[in-house]
Amino acid sequence: MKKKLSKVNVQTSKSDYANESEVAYVRAAKKSTSKQIISNDFVYSNFKIIADEAPFTVGEWADILHISERTLHRYAKDNSVFNGMQEERILHIKKLITLGNDMFGKEGFKNWLLFKPFSLNNQKPLDLLTSYQGIQNVIDLLGKMQHGISA
Repeated sequence: MKKKLSKVNVQTSKSDYANESEVAYVRAAKKSTSKQIISNDFVYSNFKIIADEAPFTVGEWADILHISERTLHRYAKDNSVFNGMQEERILHIKKLITLGNDMFGKEGFKNWLLFKPFSLNNQKPLDLLTSYQGIQNVIDLLGKMQHGISA
């Protein structure tokens, strides 16, 4: 014996809708334009702000980012977007620049990068900036120095 299903009228009110952040995010994403999405990319003009604070030459930046100087000049000309790995490296270097400039000043930091501290196995900090771990080692060393731990 089968039961018959009867129709039930259900009224919905605005309070029945989910007001979770996910829903709000999806709605906001649908309303965004392509110009807003592009403006969130890390472009050369963002890099230039960081590079102006840094004691690095264009060649040194090219080595740090593992690209050629010519590519870096092309990025400048076209205000190109950096890829994710380059962006991450730039932002990691920004931490180092901020810490170094606060401790030594821009010119003093430049000189310190050419010094060969014992705690870095007599390697110049500038030579270590081509890898994530090298950058982190230099940041850690500056942190130790800042807190009075012999370096």
